[in-house]
This record gives sequence, C-alpha cells and structure tokens, in this order.
Amino acid sequence: MALFVFSLFLIVHLSFAYYANRDTCDSRIEHTFTVIDYDWPNDTAREMAIRNESYIPNNNIISGMNVYNDAVYVTVPRWRRGVPSTLNKIVIKDGISILQPYPNWESQRVGDCHALQFVQSIAIDPNTGWMWIIDTGRINFFAIDGTPTENLCPAKIIIYDIDNNIEITRHEFPDNVANRKRTFLNDIVIQYRGQRARYAYITDDFDTRLIVFDRKKNTSHFYSHPESMLPESGNGNITILGETLAVSDGINGIALSSDMKFIYYGQLSGFSIYQIPTKVVRKPGKDFDRFVRKVGTKPAHAAGMVYSKNHSLYFGGLDDNAVYKWDVEKDRRKQRTTFRKVQMKTVQTFLKDDSCINFVDILNFDQNDNLWFSVNKLHKFFLGTMDFSGNSGPNVLIMRAKAGTTGYLDRRRRYKPY
Repeated sequence: MALFVFSLFLIVHLSFAYYANRDTCDSRIEHTFTVIDYDWPNDTAREMAIRNESYIPNNNIISGMNVYNDAVYVTVPRWRRGVPSTLNKIVIKDGISILQPYPNWESQRVGDCHALQFVQSIAIDPNTGWMWIIDTGRINFFAIDGTPTENLCPAKIIIYDIDNNIEITRHEFPDNVANRKRTFLNDIVIQYRGQRARYAYITDDFDTRLIVFDRKKNTSHFYSHPESMLPESGNGNITILGETLAVSDGINGIALSSDMKFIYYGQLSGFSIYQIPTKVVRKPGKDFDRFVRKVGTKPAHAAGMVYSKNHSLYFGGLDDNAVYKWDVEKDRRKQRTTFRKVQMKTVQTFLKDDSCINFVDILNFDQNDNLWFSVNKLHKFFLGTMDFSGNSGPNVLIMRAKAGTTGYLDRRRRYKPY
C-alpha cells in the first residue's frame, strides 16, 4: 500500500507540473485525475477489489458532471469491467481529488437492479436540490478484453433529494421505450411546469430516440426521427491533435431553453443542431416531423451542450479543443425573428486551448455565473492510447470558467447577471 500511495503522489504532482506554466488552464482547473480512484472504506477493501477485478483502475474514466452547493458530482460509466462506483461526489483527501460513491457504496452494487448499474449523466435542479439520475441498466458494452455486454437490469430514472438524502421517486422504463438489450441513456435535461420540474428529456444514443419522462404521471414515451437523430453519413471521424476516433453515434447532446419552450439536440457523428418545441414532445402522439427544424451547423463535433439563463447555447468543439458559444438572443434580435425561427449564425469561441481542453464531454452552470465542464481525453480512452503514468499530464480535468450567466434552470426572479 505504501508503494501505491507514493506512486499516486508522484502521478498527481507530475500532473500539476504539466500545467504549471499554463495560465489559461491553471486558473480554470478545479480537479485533476490521472488515474480515477475512490474513497475506499479501508486499504483492505481496495486491495481486494483490485484482486477480484471489481476495480480495474485503467477502465475508469469520468464522463458526466454537475455542481450543487459547491459539491461536484461526477459519473463513471461502466463501459468496461472494473468500475466500482458509477455515481460519485468528488472529495479531497491529502490534497488529492478522489471519488466518494454517491449516495453510498450500497447503491453501486452490480447486478442489483434497485442499485445503480450504469450512470452516464445526471441533472441537478439548483432550486430544489433534486438530482435526476438516468441508469441505462446495461454494462460493459465498450469492452476491449472480449467480455460480453451484460444486460443486467431495465433502464430507469431516479430522482434523489440531495439536501434530505431521500429518494423522491423512480421509474422503470418499459422495454418498448428503452430496450433492455440496446438502449444507451446518454444525456438529460429537465423542464419546469408550474413550481417544480416535471418532465425529463433523455437522449438514447444507441436506439437513436428522444425519451420523455413525466414525473407527475410517472409515465414515459419516446420519439424517433431518423433524419435528425441518426448519425450523419460521412461525418463520424473526430480528429484531436492528430488522433482520429471513428464513431457512429446518433443523437447525443441535448439542451433546453431557459423559457422551457425549446429542446436543442445534435448527433455526435455530425455537425447539425436541431430544435423541437417542448409542447410537441412532452405528450405522446404528436407530429414530431412537422415541428423539428435544423437551426444551424456546428464548427466541430460536439458531445454535451448546455443552455444559459440569458439565452446562449454552449457546446464543446472536440476537433478544435474548444468550447463554443452561440448567442441565441443576439441572433434573434439581428434576424428580427422569434426563438422558433432563429438561425444559428453567430458562433463565438468561448475557450480554446490545445494543451488542456481535449474532449469536452459535459457542460453545466452553477449559481454564481460559472460554466463548469469535464475534459477527459475520451478519444484516447477508446483508442487505447491514454497514458496513466502521469508523464503526459492528467487525463481528466474538471474545469470552471466565468460566463456571466447561470443555467437554464435558474428560477430566481431577482437574479442579475454578472
């Protein structure tokens, strides 16, 4: 154990040294990870997990993240074997960022369908402290060692009250909504109706559909639209600093306007961004094809996206090592039109840095005008070129940057932008 502690200490200090002269990066980095490790009950538990391969360090990578009351919550999808905890809170021990299973270790048991199996994304309502958790239920579908995918449990959504440590509700998706052998619940946004969030809109990457959950009725349905949700032909190669990752992923990132009227989404394998009114999709049986429209073309591939309170859409630029911003309100005024008809013309580079912004995955806002996002070199993780020694710097960064606005869920009436 002493040898491991020394090695981890060395890796972390090498990681910090890598960015020691990077003012652009250093001022925005909140947490760094070279190897993902956890807040184990004791040393014996960790050693046993390594021996029985319930913890394979190099198979763990952070993807989703969200912030609530200064706490950072992150997901570690069970894409491969050896992920002991799929939903976590970042804690600092001895100056090192590690993951504390959330809400506890018991909720992470593989094969227990009441527990969490595969969490890619979460949404936290800053007004209530409710965390909306989507669980695909399937694990190991990006294995590199030949082990098969395990379709363990039905997909589900859980709403958990962070402040009071209680579960509010849960919904198991019917197989016709989220297929137990195909589904991949990728990203989520939530919509207010009245005084509380009622609807969740979830992208299903593998089945290329938009899933809708109604909290009040505890029901779910989906919409499929091949033209806007399937991968774009010929647009599947993501090249980052000379390395190319070939992907064939459909609908992926999703955002919701702060007036709760429009959903924006796009494919990972593609450059288009689409818009659909929430009033069309929140109930089943509507004419999706009639109301969906392409609003513009992104300058680069993007995974996650997020909408701000002041009507701007932020998304990563994977090929460009950047974060982009579309000022929707500015374009709406210039075009003298409505949000229903606005076209994406004004896209600005919000941040760009080849040394540290390598694969922006998920973006969120806090309540203090900061944009948070996870950077995880995911192309290297899937290509098998990720360096876990620390010699190439950290593999995962949790970053924060002043944006002058909060997120789409901020319901404070007297909020004044920064």
